[in-house]
Parts: sequence; C-alpha cells; structure tokens
Amino acid sequence: ACLCALALLALAPGESSSAPGGTAQAKSKRANVVVIMTDDQTLQDLDVMSRTKRLIGGRGVTFDNSFVSYPLCCPSRATFLSGQYAHNHGVMGIHPPTGGYGRFDKANSLPVWMKRSGYYTSHIGKFLNGYGSDTPADVPPGWDEWKGSVDPSTYRMWGYTLNENGVFNTYGSEDIEDPALYQTDVYRAKAVDFIRRRANKRAPFFLSLAPLAPHHEIRSDRQRLPARPAPRHVGAFSEAPLPRPPSFDEADLSDKPGYVQRRSPPLSQENVDEITANYRTRQESLLAVDEAVAGIVGQLRRSGVYKNTYIVFTSDNGFLQGEHRVRSGKMLPYDPSVRVPLLISGPGIKRGKTSQELVGNIDLAPTLLDIADGRSGKTMDGRSMLPYALDPKLRTERVLLMETGGQRPGRLEPDQGPVAPLRNILTYAAVRTEDYLYVAYRNGSRELYDMRRDPHQLNSRHTATRYRDTRGALQRELRRLVTCRGRSCRAEARPIPGRGPKVNGNLGESGQDPAPAPPAPARRR
Repeated sequence: ACLCALALLALAPGESSSAPGGTAQAKSKRANVVVIMTDDQTLQDLDVMSRTKRLIGGRGVTFDNSFVSYPLCCPSRATFLSGQYAHNHGVMGIHPPTGGYGRFDKANSLPVWMKRSGYYTSHIGKFLNGYGSDTPADVPPGWDEWKGSVDPSTYRMWGYTLNENGVFNTYGSEDIEDPALYQTDVYRAKAVDFIRRRANKRAPFFLSLAPLAPHHEIRSDRQRLPARPAPRHVGAFSEAPLPRPPSFDEADLSDKPGYVQRRSPPLSQENVDEITANYRTRQESLLAVDEAVAGIVGQLRRSGVYKNTYIVFTSDNGFLQGEHRVRSGKMLPYDPSVRVPLLISGPGIKRGKTSQELVGNIDLAPTLLDIADGRSGKTMDGRSMLPYALDPKLRTERVLLMETGGQRPGRLEPDQGPVAPLRNILTYAAVRTEDYLYVAYRNGSRELYDMRRDPHQLNSRHTATRYRDTRGALQRELRRLVTCRGRSCRAEARPIPGRGPKVNGNLGESGQDPAPAPPAPARRR
C-alpha cells in the first residue's frame, strides 16, 4: 500500500537483567536511549549540521577520535549490533556468502539484549545490506516495533518500501516525488510519533533511527544518482566550495599500495566537477537529518523525558571525496573513510565537552548496555564509552583494529551488485593509535603514518629507519588484535616507541625525516 499516514504497532517489552560492570544507571531510573546513525557521513560533514552540534554536542560530549573498524555499511552496522570486530561477528562484506543480512547472528544481538533488559525497542530505516531481498517478511528478533527499509528500495528517497511489523508499505514513487514522502522526513515523523507514544510508559525505550543520507541514491533501474536532498533544501549549498585538504588529488602516490596507484590517476577537471557536485548534494541531504534531530529533541522535551534520555549520533563509516585521488568510496584505511562523527548527550554528561580518547564502533553496544544495566549474550570486543563521556579528561593508551575482506573499495564498490573477482579484492588489517596508523595488506604492501607529523597521511614511513622500533611495536599489536576476542581486544597497548610532539602540516612531499623531535610531554590522565 502507498501511505501518506503513519500506522504504528506496539508490543510488550521483555524482562530485565543486569549489566557486566561499567557505570550503569539505577534500574528504577534507567534512561531512554536514542541512536541516530547516518550513512557514509564524514567527520567534516558534521559542520553543516548546526542543530545536531548544538542539541547533542553542545549539551554533551563530542568524541574527536571515533573510528569504525570496517569502513563499509554492513560489517560496520553488524559491529554496532554486536560490539564485536568483524573477524568475530563474521560479516565480512555486504553480499553473500561473506556478508549481508543473512550472515549476521540476529538472534543474539543488541536489540535482543536491550529487550531482555526491560527496554521497549524500535528500529526505523536502513538495517543490514540485503534485508528483505530473500526473506521480505522477516522481522529481526528483539524489535518491538520494526520499520525496516526493504532492499533495494532502501536507496531511494521516494518509492521506498518499509516492512512495518510484517506489513509492507511503499511511500511515494520514483516518478512522483511528493515532498511529504521524502524518506528522511517520513523517518523523522515515525521517530517523533514513537517517542510521543512511549515516553510516559513504564518501560524505558530504545530507538534506533537510520536515515540513508548522505549516501547516494540507487534507482530501481540501478542508475546511481548523487545524494538526494529534500526539495526544500535543493540548492542550499550550490555555491559551496569543495574542501581540498593536502591529501586531495595527492601528487605522489608512490608510498601507497599498488592497488591505489593503479586505480587512482590524477584527477581531471571533470572528476573535480563531479566530486564537487556530489559534495554539495551530500551536504544538502544532511539538512533534513539535522532537522530530524531537532524534531526528536523537541518531542523528548515536550514529553518530559529529555533529561532522562541518552542521544547518540554517529555514522556507519566515512567517505572519500578526492583524497588520495579516490573520487568516491570508502573501505580504505585513510581518515576520511574510517573517522566518523560521534556525539553523546544524556544524564550526567557535562555540556559542550570534547574527549580525545580513542573510541570505536565496537564500543557502541557495550555503552548502550551499560546505560541499560543490561547483559550481552556473547563476548563483546568493545568497552563502554560512558566513563569517558562522563569524564572527558580520562585517557588510555588504546589501540584499535581495522580490518577488511571480501569486498572492493572506492568507486568499484556499489552497494548493490556482484562481488568483485578475487584479483580486485583489497584486504588489509591495520592498527590505529592516537599517534600512528599501521596497515598490512594481504598482498604484502605496508603503510605506516605518523599522525602527529602527517595528519593527512601523505607520507608512509614503513621503510624509514628511524621508525623501525615503532613499526615493530605496531606489528606486535596487530598480531595480537587480528585474532583477539573479548578482553584481549580491550587491553591497552604497551608503549609505542618514537612518539614525538604534534606539529602543523606534514613531512613534505620529499618524505625525508626531520630532525629528531624532543620527547612528548606526559599524557593527561
């Protein structure tokens, strides 16, 4: 049926249980939880979302060093739902047999755990890639109210279909783009209505909202279009200049793996014009998400539950837009691809604070269970971020794993389509600390970036003599993490030698080592 009105169905919550450690809230006053996860949003994209920054970041904490462990939609979202690295949850791509909806263990995941903890749960929007393609009527376990977008219509801003607790409803059509049925706005209305109905019920609620923006659109004829903004926002950034960091159209790729060198010729003016046009529509598409955040916060206030609700805003991965000559895409281990916005507000969190602690999407599920006083049904690799949100000065010597496998990067990776031939697959494992990124590719290529001296990842130091000890320490951490599970994934790194003070700029295109730097000051704890 094609709907203009919203119909919602309520079911009963499950029983409560206790959480493992952390700083859980008292059961009698457990907070509500709202998670808003965009698609392909970079850290820099947050700049256009003034309401989101003010209403969540300004009233909470912004994590400046937030990374995804597998920068691709389905594996990243599986990590959110499991608290595990991909090598443990098993979703290594977006298509079968290595990835997709059918690969994930849905019966033992975050919504099930939240429901068992006494929460009333709801999901609206994108879920895992391939949802609805083979088993359209399937409603994943743990969700009391389910409004999941059915693939491949997920990637259309009009003419998309939602499975709403087993009932299929199609909103608008590709031929008639009714402004009232623009995808983000419909999701917003459903979220606001959910909060209005559930705010004063006895059970706390967990709401997961997953808009498509700023992801590109894929029509039913498989035509790929730039991100589609709401009609009222078309042209809002028509004159916006394209950001050109030092890594944009990188002059020298000789330190990059052969795959990147072969697939990334210097950008032509036509390439730059295309990237600019896509950048502008991506920014415009986020304006409706920004308004949705304001609408959700407004309803929380009207319902009297704002002060007892945690709000988490993040993205499943970032996106490359000309950096290192990659015209568009993700998957690669560079910051535009793996570094994402993360803002958290809620009870006890001080207003307008910033944390420099390294955190990852493996930490999302443990954080929500900490808030819920809940217990996971499996061993999680992440840890609760709540202590770092409550005290942003807390710091650790953390190291995070990044890993890929089974899919292609960049422009060669559409969200719908066949799996690439094996020869085109780029697989790597990497470790990220506050100061370094070390990447080991399956084909033997290596990269090592000193993030304090080279924040744009222009000059790999993997063969530099003065980084020999640093490289060895990072290799040791990588060997530990590629097979880690649970507690071993959370262990702090042993001291990494060679850390120096942060400097502006980078080492320069010559890649020559500068004079040895004085020791860095002791870290604040």
